[in-house]
Amino acid sequence: MRYFSVALLRTVQTGTDPLGNPVCTLQPTKPAYLGRFTEWTAEEMQLVGRAVTESQRKLLTNAPLSACRQATAVRAGNEDYTIQTVKDLQGRWRLLYLERWRT
Repeated sequence: MRYFSVALLRTVQTGTDPLGNPVCTLQPTKPAYLGRFTEWTAEEMQLVGRAVTESQRKLLTNAPLSACRQATAVRAGNEDYTIQTVKDLQGRWRLLYLERWRT
């Protein structure tokens, strides 16, 4: 298995716009963790449908559960993904269900 570096991202308010609305940016937390994308099984595809599996991915990571729950997104390579769900695998691994940001 090949693992790569992933950064958990938090939403941080950096100011306000002229109308008083908060302006937020994503900032990586320290340190970076290891992770790898996992495949959807045939059972999962039947259960959740193709529309979900096209836009979402699963990421296996060694980041602590508390850090995963506080993060709003993950940066893997050059792409950012929104965290949809965090599952604890009762050990050193967490499974994150991610949604791809389309621009």
